[in-house]
Formats: sequence, structure tokens, C-alpha cells
Amino acid sequence: MTSAIIPPSAAARLASRLVLFSVLATGIGQSMTFALLAPLGREIGLREIQVGLIITCSSLVFTLTSPIWGRTCDRWGRKPVLLIGQFGYAFGALLFASVFFFGLKGALTGVTLYLLVIFSRVLMASLMSAAPSAASAYIADTTVAEERVAGMGRLGAARTLGAILGPAMSGVFAAIGLLAPLYIASGVALVSSLLLALVLKEPPRTVDQKRAKVRLKLFDPRFFPFILVGFVTFFAFSMMSQTIGFYIQDRFVLDGQATAQAIGMGMMMSAGMSFFSQAFLVRRLNMTPTRLMCLGLPILLAGYPMLLLAGSVPALVALLGILGLGLGLVSPGFTAGASLAVGPKEQGAVGGLISACPAAGFVLGPLVGTSLYQVSPVYTYLCACLLMVPLTVYAWRIRGLGREAVTSPRS
Repeated sequence: MTSAIIPPSAAARLASRLVLFSVLATGIGQSMTFALLAPLGREIGLREIQVGLIITCSSLVFTLTSPIWGRTCDRWGRKPVLLIGQFGYAFGALLFASVFFFGLKGALTGVTLYLLVIFSRVLMASLMSAAPSAASAYIADTTVAEERVAGMGRLGAARTLGAILGPAMSGVFAAIGLLAPLYIASGVALVSSLLLALVLKEPPRTVDQKRAKVRLKLFDPRFFPFILVGFVTFFAFSMMSQTIGFYIQDRFVLDGQATAQAIGMGMMMSAGMSFFSQAFLVRRLNMTPTRLMCLGLPILLAGYPMLLLAGSVPALVALLGILGLGLGLVSPGFTAGASLAVGPKEQGAVGGLISACPAAGFVLGPLVGTSLYQVSPVYTYLCACLLMVPLTVYAWRIRGLGREAVTSPRS
């Protein structure tokens, strides 16, 4: 059984673009947060591992709630779940920034401040996790199997375009104040939420959404190899991304504002190369999911240890671009591979598992990365490199065993 796809009309194209814009808005906010969290944490007196724990707690909640929202969007529909995620992110980002505002003013201090930071971030994660699952399922509903890799590539490109604009905006608005970018991120997410509420219509599906109660097993052999690649890839990437701010500040002796601007440039370069690979290379190369992974993973393997060789901020920024290129190839690979491995009635459920992969990697990655960093920065990036070695071999083994993604969804 295959999905019934209605030829795209102007309204359908607008709806798809608004879904991509919602992903873009979230990507802007997330990248802003990652760029600013290290200097903000130090401004209120947090240690590196405490900053890592903030991301770990929110990522754990995101990981646990994403599959739930994925199954929910199979029952409720794509639009309501997407709106919950977008409005939830807008509210959560506002609350998160406000807690830091009172912390910087001295109205909140110590354990109370730290617990409120974690609470606001966890609340945001529990709601925003609805959006990626619904967006992924929406793209699956509105693309035929032959276009699935390109469709997921566009979804990833929107996310990484947000990751480009986020650091650029944070670098500009950090001159006003470290919190200004976070308030702007909340506003952008709110605008995207309102546009979705006004324009988006539920896509046609062949499955009765009221009866859709699909519950996939994590270790289902159809898609587990793709889930594993996604998890380990983002586990290693989170180790790097949650320590790179400290590394830049310590290596080049920068203050908080200069660090935020340097991180912004680095993240913008990384996201820019990721966007290039997802928006152009994936479409032009027309590769299968496993081939994309086999191309991207060796790039990540080489990129992590090269960070230790950077002798200047521009050199480090360029190396982050290399990592972005590799991540931009791996992401649509495991995303499209998992989507193509299941049928139409399972797209929401597998979308939840796919969305949980990056967050699952960010559960322990920041803690491991910051813990190793406190011993020596060298250990953090060498560990990320070592993780890529068996993962690259595993991806080639998948390809060698003939486990290429199917060319049409299973019924």
C-alpha cells in the first residue's frame, strides 16, 4: 500500500513552505541557545559540567517525549501536534530567557536559579518535541517514495538554515545584550506558529487517524541501523558543540561577548556547510541513504581531531565547517532511510523515533564532553573521533550486506 499523493497546488506548496519555516524558526532559536549558553552560564557562575547538565536534562525529556508525540500525531493529525510544538517552543524560549534575565540582575541566585533554568528548559523540550515528529510525518505524507530523500533533505536544510541564521543573529544582537537573541527567537517562533494556525491544512492520508495506534519497537531491524547511526553521530557532535564555546574562550582568551561572537561565526559556518550539503549535494548526487552515511561519517571522523590543531579563530571556524558538511550528509541519510523502511501508517511513529535521535545523543554527550573537558580538552575531541571509527565501519557493513533503503514504503 502506498500513500495517495495529491498533485501540489499553490495552497499545498505554501503549506509545505510554512512547515519548513516552522523548522527554520526552531533551528534559529536552538542555535542561538547553544551559541549563548556557555557565556551565559559563566556570567551567572555556572561550571562547565553544570551547563552540560542543563542540555542533558532537556535532551532526555525530548528523547522520551518525541516517540509519544510521534504516535499522537498519527491519531490527532499533523497540524494540531505541530502547533503544540511551535507554540510550546515560543513560550518555553521566553521563560528560559526570563529566568536568565533575573539571574543576571541578581534577583535569582544559587540553587534556585539553577533549578529554574533546568525547569524552563525541560518544559520547553517536552512541548517542542511535538514539532519535529509532526513535521517529519507531514513531509512523508506529501512526498512519494522516490522523492523522500530529497524531501527529508529539504527538512534538514530548513533546520540547518536556521542554524546558520541563529548564530549570525546572536552575534549581531549579543552586542545589545546576551539575552536579546533569545527573546528574538521566541518572537520568530511565535510568528511561525500563528502562520501555521491560519494556513496549514491536514494532509490527506490513507490511514484513519482515529484508529492509528502504531507502536514501533526501537530495535525493529527495518530501521534500527539508521536510528543507531543517528544516535551515535549526534552523541559525538554534542560532545563537541557543548564544549566548543569553552574551548574558544580558553584557547584564545576571550571575554563573554567576544566568545559569543566567535561561536556564532563557527556555528554559522558549520550550519552553512550542512545546508549546502543537504540543499544541493544530496539532491544533485541522488545517493541512497546508506551511501550518504558512508560519505559523511569519514568526514566527521577526520574533523574532530583537527579542531585541536586550529591556531586561530578563523582556522577553527573553517574546521567547524568541515564538520557541518559531514553532518549534513549523514542526517538526511539516516532520516530518509528510516522513513523509507516503514509504511504510511507508521510514518508518525518512526518520525518520533527519528526526531529523538539528536536529542538522545545530547542526553549524555554534553555530560561526557564537559567532564572530559575539565580533565583536558584533548580528550573530548579525541573521544568524538574514536566514536566515529566503529560507526563508519558499521555504516559500510550495512551497505555491504545490501541493506539499502527500499525504493517505496512498505505497507
